[in-house]
This record gives sequence, structure tokens and C-alpha cells, in this order.
Amino acid sequence: MSQLLIEIDSPEDEALVRQLLTRLNVRVVRDTSLDERKKKFKQALNNLIASRAAEAFGDPTEWQRETRKDRVLDGRDE
Repeated sequence: MSQLLIEIDSPEDEALVRQLLTRLNVRVVRDTSLDERKKKFKQALNNLIASRAAEAFGDPTEWQRETRKDRVLDGRDE
């Protein structure tokens, strides 16, 4: 048995592929649209934000200031 992940750009092409799959007696194991994947990704990001796990790393701008502390940028005073 083999599994393929296929990306289809247009609804017309998707309909054609689905017709072919039916004709070849192939089953669709998982059907996820781009919108559905975006929604799941957004939900995962929101869960991460809500967990406040990133706060353990501190303020990223402060880290960047400390990291670049030894060098003066052109056109800026120390």
C-alpha cells in the first residue's frame, strides 16, 4: 500500500482527481483543505499564546539589545 499527499490548486482539478480516484477504487484517507489547515495552525498558535509558555524566555527585544550591546549601529548614538 502507498500513500500520496497531493496539493491541488483549483476546485475543477480537485473534482477531476476525485472522479479518477473513484474510478480506480482508491479511497481518500484524510481530506484537509488549505482553510482547514490554516484554522488548525491558528488555533495551535492561540493555544501557545494562551499557555504563556513563551514568557519563560523573557522579553525578546531586551535579549536583542543585550546581544547587540557591543556594537554601535550607523547613524545612532550609544
